[in-house]
Amino acid sequence: MTTCGPMTKSLLLLAVVVALTGQGSAVPQKFSKCCERVSIKQITETIVDYMVQKKNKPCVNAVIFKTESGKTLCCKHDAPWVKTKVGELELNKRLALASTPPS
Repeated sequence: MTTCGPMTKSLLLLAVVVALTGQGSAVPQKFSKCCERVSIKQITETIVDYMVQKKNKPCVNAVIFKTESGKTLCCKHDAPWVKTKVGELELNKRLALASTPPS
């Protein structure tokens, strides 16, 4: 029986890494949903984060909000309440960064 050489071990390790990353990542994705439709209704749940989605068929222009309960909701990107909420979330992020003491 022969032993595995360094090249074979490296290829085996690479194959394992590729197989594992194809099944999921240790780093969570911000959002994984593609909005094909949007809602114009205002969200009543607490919104904790958002992502802007650009049109790239079948996906449409949208703002994807993430709620406190973990739901992701697709909203019309140019709705006035959406623009206001995005502004509030950005302001909160800036304030949080400004209040974080340097390491």
